[in-house]
Amino acid sequence: MRKNEVLKVLWLMVVVVVATIFAAPGMDASARSSRKVPAKYKLSATKKTMREGQTYTISLKGVSKNAKSKKLKWTTGNKQVVSISKKSGSKAVLRAKKAGKATIKVTYKGKTYKCKVTVKKKKDKKDDAENAECPTLNATEVELHYTKDYAVPYIGKNPANNYSFQFKVLGTQATVKSWSLEGDKKVKTRYLITDDGTIKMRFGNDIDEAYSECTVKAHLSDGTELTARVKGCDDITLYVQSVFDKFKETYITDNMTEYEKMDKAAWYLSAEYDYRLYQADWCEYIVTGSGDCMASRYAVMYLCRYLGLRAAACPDLDSHGDTVVRADSRVYLVTTGYQGEKPRYYQIVEMSRELFDKRNEKNHINPEYIWGED
Repeated sequence: MRKNEVLKVLWLMVVVVVATIFAAPGMDASARSSRKVPAKYKLSATKKTMREGQTYTISLKGVSKNAKSKKLKWTTGNKQVVSISKKSGSKAVLRAKKAGKATIKVTYKGKTYKCKVTVKKKKDKKDDAENAECPTLNATEVELHYTKDYAVPYIGKNPANNYSFQFKVLGTQATVKSWSLEGDKKVKTRYLITDDGTIKMRFGNDIDEAYSECTVKAHLSDGTELTARVKGCDDITLYVQSVFDKFKETYITDNMTEYEKMDKAAWYLSAEYDYRLYQADWCEYIVTGSGDCMASRYAVMYLCRYLGLRAAACPDLDSHGDTVVRADSRVYLVTTGYQGEKPRYYQIVEMSRELFDKRNEKNHINPEYIWGED
């Protein structure tokens, strides 16, 4: 081989070696880039079968929990079939409205993700396998009742009423992650639901309520949420309302003055109820027929309010049996609850503003409520 040819071969070999050395990192990076990289964001479901009336919480996985809702744009291809009822961060609640198909889309950071939803009729049940894809609760409306043990001998306890109820999820292999109570914050505190779906009332309703309502929600492991309406009836409250109704029907007429109505209420709660030491519950006073001066003063307050009068019981322990009542634009101190058996003594004394303010130092009644314009 000629000298020039040998030099050319050696030069080519050097070029190849150098190129291989410098190209190796690039080749590795290229190889890595050619591999299939998992998507950073993806929907919790790309296909979903639902029944009419069912809800399902869909989410865009990978999005920070702190992401603001406005950064994600959720849309439905057919609002008549599937609506988006609630959006919160990376989640949206889908509600199946009627049989059909719709595509749910969410756009985030310029990219759109889709989920195809098929809605079937609520009563279209072909086989058990299909039913497994249609979770339901064993009841969607439940009426609960509440009472206390002391009241049972006086007003009874209807065995046909539910004093607790256990919700169960049917037609699915998904498990229940949790149960929750939805609705008015104050009303929710009256109810208790356990981990096994058993609900009951913890305490009763307000005296002016025939019933209260809350919503039970089951949160399933597949994101499905099932709801049921609960109507709570307080047997004691209903009984007290019936006593007040009967009192009004028996003793109150349209031509009576407010003073006469107040006087009749004080007379009734003294003439028909006995004294019982350390029994301060005014509802128990009405149900059982006895109670102390604390129970008596609150009974006067609620009966007067039922008659349309402004009334406030004096909570101070030393204000024995005292209730402040406004009648015919004047203010009175009604005192009931004296010891002894019925019929008992009661008294009504008109109050000046000065006397009211002095007595109110310990009772903290809102002056505007009592002395404000009629």
